[in-house]
Amino acid sequence: MNLDNGQIRRNFSNHANEYDRYAQVQKKVAEKLVTMATADPISGAVLDIGTGTGAVGTRLLERFPDISLTVSDLAHEMTLSAHLNLAGSFAVDADARRLPFRSDTFGLVLSSSVYQWVEDLKAAFDETCRILQPGGRFALALFSTGTLHELEDVFRRSLQQNGSQRPFHFQSFPEEDAVCQALDEAGFSQIESMVKTEEEYHDSFRDLLVGLKKIGAQNASINKSTGLFPRRVLLEMEQLYRHHYRSEKGVRATYNVLYVICQKGL
Repeated sequence: MNLDNGQIRRNFSNHANEYDRYAQVQKKVAEKLVTMATADPISGAVLDIGTGTGAVGTRLLERFPDISLTVSDLAHEMTLSAHLNLAGSFAVDADARRLPFRSDTFGLVLSSSVYQWVEDLKAAFDETCRILQPGGRFALALFSTGTLHELEDVFRRSLQQNGSQRPFHFQSFPEEDAVCQALDEAGFSQIESMVKTEEEYHDSFRDLLVGLKKIGAQNASINKSTGLFPRRVLLEMEQLYRHHYRSEKGVRATYNVLYVICQKGL
């Protein structure tokens, strides 16, 4: 995917104080992930990778107030927000690809809406497997292929219709098979996955773009175009979006959420 991790860190750090207001889909995903991950009893310490402002941790502590919870995020302002929101939690800034924990530390690791931002999934899952105790569980949710396909469609069409010479670089999302294969290669077993679709509606195309920016979900591709797009391209995108993807509910944005539960071998 050729992602710029420094840009990802800056995007999310800069919008930590606005995240909860706009991250409605992400909150739904966090709640569903916790429900799935806690169907079986929790054993050992728990780690939340890419905690954001702590939605996963909040739901965990509501159900299991006595667990030992560590929250971590690549973006310092997000880690800090989660720690302040979750009394008694431990907190550390951490890159999912290089986790600063000893091997065999946690009984459960969760991660919600994070791994679509990780370029080398195998390397990241190797790290998760390393820090899990034998028999420990890994529960993750991430946005997969087809996410924001409406935005990708109108972006591509508007460039073509206006004869723009800019290259088309829309951030891609991982496929279910690729994620499960990376987990298998990292040493996980009993891999169970499913994809659920979430739809979000906005009053206007502009509101959609603002909402994405306010949660830090901006294009972090190294190959993305720099500078402002011509006004005619943006106007064309708005018209196309309104024509093809607007209903009585508003303009639609689709998220395909991949949920996976797996286990480290004994």
